[in-house]
Parts: sequence; C-alpha cells; structure tokens
Amino acid sequence: MARLRTVCSMCVWIGVLLLSSAHSLGSEQLTDDKKEADGIALKYDGRVGPIRVGKLEAILTVENGAYELDGSIVGAGPIKRLLKWQGEFNAKGILEEGRPVTKSYLLTESEKRGDEIELKTVSIQDSIALITETGKPDLEQPAPGGIDMMSAILVNSECRENMVVHDGEDPFVIQLKQPGEPRKLRQGRKYFSGETEMCRYEFIYDEDEVRKVDIWLADVRGRKVPVRIRIRIPVIPDGVFKLRLQPTDTEESESSS
Repeated sequence: MARLRTVCSMCVWIGVLLLSSAHSLGSEQLTDDKKEADGIALKYDGRVGPIRVGKLEAILTVENGAYELDGSIVGAGPIKRLLKWQGEFNAKGILEEGRPVTKSYLLTESEKRGDEIELKTVSIQDSIALITETGKPDLEQPAPGGIDMMSAILVNSECRENMVVHDGEDPFVIQLKQPGEPRKLRQGRKYFSGETEMCRYEFIYDEDEVRKVDIWLADVRGRKVPVRIRIRIPVIPDGVFKLRLQPTDTEESESSS
C-alpha cells in the first residue's frame, strides 16, 4: 500500500520517520543562504537505537498568517545502503488560530532499483491529487482529507487535539493522548537542550496499525518547533529525530541546559 510505504519509509528514520514550489525540488539546496535567512532552518538527525538512519531537513517560513514548509528526507549511515529511498516535500497553507491548514502539497519520492531510479510524485492542489509514477499511467483522484503529515508534525506550535492527517494519498487520525507537559530535555552538545513541552500522540491508521509518537516543542528563533520526535515501535528500539543546533542557537541552548 502506498500509505504504508510512505509511513514506513519515514518511520525507519524517525523509527523505520514518519514523513517550494515545484521548481525548488531538486534545483535548490536547503542550505541556500536566502531561504535560511527568510525562515527557520530545521535539521534533524535520525537514529534507531545506536544506528544513524537518516536526516530530515526543512525550511519553515511563516508570514502574514500563511506558511511554507520546504524539505527533504534522506537515509544515512548503514541503512542508506539498504534503503535507497529519499523524498522531498513542499507544503503551503494558512494558519487558523495557530493550526496549519494545507492548501497545496507536493511530495516527490525517489528509489534506486538496480541501475534504475524510480520516481513517484504526489501533487495536491485545491481538491485534486495527481499521482505520477515511473512506468505507470498518471492517476488523478480526489485529494485526501485533512492536512499533510509534515505540516502536522513540523508546523504545529502547540499540542493539538485530534487531527485528520494525510500522507499524500490516504487519510488517518492523530489523537492527543496526554496534554502537553513541561520537560527538561538534554540531547548532547550538538543538539537542542533546554526547557520543552512534550506532546504524546497516537497515529491511528486503522485498528490494527497504531504508532505512538512523542514530540517535544521548544522556542527556536521566536517560534515553537519540534526539537525531538520519538516513535515508539514494537519489538525494535525507538526511532528518534533530534534537532541539530544552528550556530546562532548554540550559546542560547547551552546556557539553558
């Protein structure tokens, strides 16, 4: 199933991770000076237990009640040799009382199979989703309900009650299982440490498929964003993504740890 493939690919990196305009995908680097100057650079390292499995990078820009989230997910370390999957995403929307509401979404997945690279793109505009995939006819269908997964994770600046979310193709529900509570977070010198608020969620795809996800929020450059994301996965160690310090954040974070 496409939903399971996207969710599991992202969960491999935020546990085995959850999961610009079209011209920026593949043509501009996330480290572009102007983009980082205009928005908040979010750069996460992912591990499953002691194994480094990937990284998630995004630029979040919020202005005049609207937002744009432009990012990518790639494998790293030993898992990269096994999972040759990577993705780029872009979400644009508005904020209603601080809640993100997706207006357009673009997800591009690429996966190397032998000497070939297979591409899959999901583009959502208004109420229509267009899906293109290597070797298959284009598919046009009604857009799934709710907001996109990456906006739900990265744009929400506080713990939210029940949300309907989609991965580009299929909707599911996120339930807040425990109200936000203050937590002192220590993640090491390279990563954000300090005062946070932890939100405990369940990502519910169906009765037999539930992922428990904890998100720690903290102020970074004037906005609350996730500084740690943990997916608790049965049998294997938890998947964790930690926010890397930016040079201008180092002094402030170290003074609060």
